[in-house]
Amino acid sequence: MPNFAIMRINKLKIGSVTPINNHHERLKEKYKSNPDIDPQRTHLNYHLVQPEGRYREKTLARIEEVGAKRRKDSVVLQDAFVSAGPDWIRQKPIEEQRKYFEHAFDFFCDRFGKDNILSAVIHMDEATPHMHLVFVPITSEGRLSSKTIIGGPKGMEKLQDDFHAHMVREYPDLTRGISKKITHRKHISPQMYKQAAVLYQHYEEILGAINAIGMVGNAKQKEEAVQLLGKYAPELATVKQQLASTEKYIRVLEERIAGSERIIAGKNGQLEEKDLALYEERAKVNQLMHKQKQLVGILDLVPKDMLKQLMEEKKVKGRSGR
Repeated sequence: MPNFAIMRINKLKIGSVTPINNHHERLKEKYKSNPDIDPQRTHLNYHLVQPEGRYREKTLARIEEVGAKRRKDSVVLQDAFVSAGPDWIRQKPIEEQRKYFEHAFDFFCDRFGKDNILSAVIHMDEATPHMHLVFVPITSEGRLSSKTIIGGPKGMEKLQDDFHAHMVREYPDLTRGISKKITHRKHISPQMYKQAAVLYQHYEEILGAINAIGMVGNAKQKEEAVQLLGKYAPELATVKQQLASTEKYIRVLEERIAGSERIIAGKNGQLEEKDLALYEERAKVNQLMHKQKQLVGILDLVPKDMLKQLMEEKKVKGRSGR
């Protein structure tokens, strides 16, 4: 099994700060909602940064201290979770586990400023040791801005990459893990795969219809061909639009694979699960792209004036069918 370095960050508005405080600092009397917590082991939890008070008060105090403006809906706290693959982290002695979390803590200090960190607590009373670290998203200019600090989805992806790069300096056997943004891109929906597959089953039939249009002396066959194209041409036009998204996704995958192959080369050609997932995803999307290009190719054979007419008729039918 690969040894993953795990890091997640959630945004908190002011109304969510107190419940997080109670959970992280174990201020609740009972934890019925989380049976993984073993109260008999809570005394083993420890801090790298001990909070000097309640999160809510300290958060507001930090914002006021730097003179930042806060709206009612502002993200006031970032809640980071840090761990590693369960088997990998559990097998390490407690002192080695602490070094792991201290190394991760250094990343957050360098990236977000130690003065903005309110608490960093390691939980040893659950199944897998992990760290909760909360910090106020204050920029270097003294603004309260989660968007600037994290940078949105692309920024989070970069943050994950930088975190992994930091961790592997001390733990070279750790892997980055494959991002959900790579394996489940929204523009490669299951419907796109299904639509391309269904149309591809009719590839020869559609191609035959296009050829029949140019035939002379067989009006019935020509009419049937036009009707068939009227059925499939609008869907083929949709596939043509989707092809651009597929090609863009392929480029993203190729960049990922190039980076992964550099890592593999440095590990004597060792292929790990995340690398295999990337190759499998590329193969799957390449098959989709091949079908889409084939379908777009036959769409381009349809006379432009006829295609325009078929698309207009489809629109009219769509409006009348409402």
